[in-house]
Amino acid sequence: MMFLGGAALEGPRYVWWNFVHSSKERIEQAKEDWKTGRFKQVPDETEFIPLPER
Repeated sequence: MMFLGGAALEGPRYVWWNFVHSSKERIEQAKEDWKTGRFKQVPDETEFIPLPER
């Protein structure tokens, strides 16, 4: 279990898979970045998890 606290963030937040942002356009960019391998690889991780279809 994890508890988080603090002041509320202003504006909406959008969540898609592992991506969270206040801009739907930035989430779309992150999806493209993931598909094309522009995210840095996690150290010592060899498995690539493909982007979900939905």
